[in-house]
Amino acid sequence: METVPTNSPTSQTFPAVKHIVWALVAGTVLVITGLRDDRPPQPPAAAAAPAPPAAPAPPAAPMPNPAGRPARSVPVWPAPPYTALPYAAAEHPEPRTPALVRRPTAPPALVPRPPARPAPLLPAAGFLPPTGPAPARPGEAPTASPRPAPGRSTLPARPAVRPLPPVTPTRLRIPSLKVDAPLMKLGLDAAGALKPPPDNNPVLAGWYAGGTVPGAVGTAVTAGHVDTRLGPGVFQTLALMRTGATVEIVREDLSTAVFTVYAVETYGKKSFPDAKVYGPSARPELRVITCGGVYDKKSGYRDNVVVFASLTASR
Repeated sequence: METVPTNSPTSQTFPAVKHIVWALVAGTVLVITGLRDDRPPQPPAAAAAPAPPAAPAPPAAPMPNPAGRPARSVPVWPAPPYTALPYAAAEHPEPRTPALVRRPTAPPALVPRPPARPAPLLPAAGFLPPTGPAPARPGEAPTASPRPAPGRSTLPARPAVRPLPPVTPTRLRIPSLKVDAPLMKLGLDAAGALKPPPDNNPVLAGWYAGGTVPGAVGTAVTAGHVDTRLGPGVFQTLALMRTGATVEIVREDLSTAVFTVYAVETYGKKSFPDAKVYGPSARPELRVITCGGVYDKKSGYRDNVVVFASLTASR
């Protein structure tokens, strides 16, 4: 009896499964081979051209971050030596050390300036012109002035003080006598006599504007009444001044010239020493003049009181 082979389900299924397995293996091999061959071909190490040394390195590629954060670029700095930036010298210049300046060992000597004009013959306020010798003019020998009376002080030597620039004075103060008076400009009348301040203002004093400005080199002259028709004048107690007291002249620029008294003299009208009182000086001098002595209804006061002071300070 001939046996006819029959196709069982097991014999028909095995070849199909075998083909599927081989197909999967072949596909896997192809995928792996494709991944390995996906990179671009790299040049040989010997054929690679060296990078130029002066060219800056390219910026680094972003580093992958497995956590999903933004990638950061790592800066690549050029190799030393570094090249200085062009704006550094302009915007941040190197500080310079100032050179040492040698100061003079001594202040320059002061050259006294002659007065603008020779000192005129000025009488005291309210008096006729004195008859004493006239002051010496430029180029002439000085005339000998009368000697001071016995017991009177002479001009002492005082330390040099820098003269002040000529600035118009505005007030006169004598702290020891409690005098604080405004100053007005005084001139000369037709006879050459000093015009006194008006006698309707007892507290007003004046300075001779045609002569030296108080504080400048030369002899400055101030004057005022001892009394007026309205009562005591601004210099009523001037004869009580003592050596060492101070006279302050306030000026328009708010500076103050301080003069120290070195002599207080009383002169008769007929023997008034013009050269001594009004004569030129090589340093800043001040005269404060008023009337004094016995009063006569017809001729007025017999004497003049003169305060001599020199510049000793300023502020």
